[in-house]
Amino acid sequence: MSLLLCATAQAQSGCTPVALTHETPGKDICYGTAAWREPTLGGIWLQQRFDFHRAPGASDTTPAPLIVWAHPNGASKSIVPGSGPDNVLLKPALAAGFSFASVEFRHPVVNENEAYSPTDPGVPHRDLARALQFIRANAAALGIDRRNVFVVGGSRGTLSLWTVLQNDMAIPTSPDPVARQSTRANAVFAYNAQTTYDGREFADLFLVEAERPGFKAAWQAQHPKYAQFGSSIQSASADDPPVMLRYDQAFVGRLVTLQELAAVDSVHYPDYGLAICAAYRMAGIGARCTVEADPRFAGAAGYSGYVDFFLQHLRGRPKPVLPAAASAPSAASKRGADRPVTATATRRSVRSK
Repeated sequence: MSLLLCATAQAQSGCTPVALTHETPGKDICYGTAAWREPTLGGIWLQQRFDFHRAPGASDTTPAPLIVWAHPNGASKSIVPGSGPDNVLLKPALAAGFSFASVEFRHPVVNENEAYSPTDPGVPHRDLARALQFIRANAAALGIDRRNVFVVGGSRGTLSLWTVLQNDMAIPTSPDPVARQSTRANAVFAYNAQTTYDGREFADLFLVEAERPGFKAAWQAQHPKYAQFGSSIQSASADDPPVMLRYDQAFVGRLVTLQELAAVDSVHYPDYGLAICAAYRMAGIGARCTVEADPRFAGAAGYSGYVDFFLQHLRGRPKPVLPAAASAPSAASKRGADRPVTATATRRSVRSK
């Protein structure tokens, strides 16, 4: 019993980040001091940790590009051998020469009851940003190429999209070597992405006008801390990286009533993707945003080709020659940036229950 109480106390107090060495084990690496009860996992205590899987041959002299994975709700960072995430995410990354980090993190909506104040805006939005900075600060020990960092996330994990679209959170003059590191990434792959956490913006984008006031009032009452929520749509700017988004429902393509909205998965609303690509077009970088929505992307198929997409956006390394179907738009080229976004899907009407 005393050992159990000790372990619980340690979990509640969080962990202590330390500088990594070449001998640091790859599991449960601490990147921050926060601890929290996770409602999607029955209230168990979690800490700011990540698991690291080193690419074969990666070292401080031969650094590997890195993929950072942010998991969906109801899952944890640990990737079980032979599981779906192992077969669909981890193994393809390692086979292509990437190292892979799986991060535990808080989410602005899921963990909205965590402490927040105007003087501490990093809770809980910036966990993934801090993880990116910590990994970059320890790049030599991990054998990571700081120039080539990519993020992939599903559902809750598409906080990674919001993170990367922010202005760089690095503080070059900070005495903290972690805080001096960049929070940007070469490219983002997002599955069932929530491109805004602001219910008011959701209403304005997707609901018929008559339904918006009631929806907004109810949403604000349900989320009194909504001021801490963010929007990738509002964050898009001309220097943002290429993004590829996938949804497992077909595009709706029109404004809907609340009754119609109830007939679909509104948490993973497919038109979220159309909205972020529209924001990219407004920023003059429309060619950097691709979104596909179709039931055929359910489950593992949603991540198919994600590594090939990242391979096209390596810096300082030769780009591989891939089959035409796996190619992605170039982040470096601005030619044709005003072309329509690639939006592949069969459009359907939303039907009421």
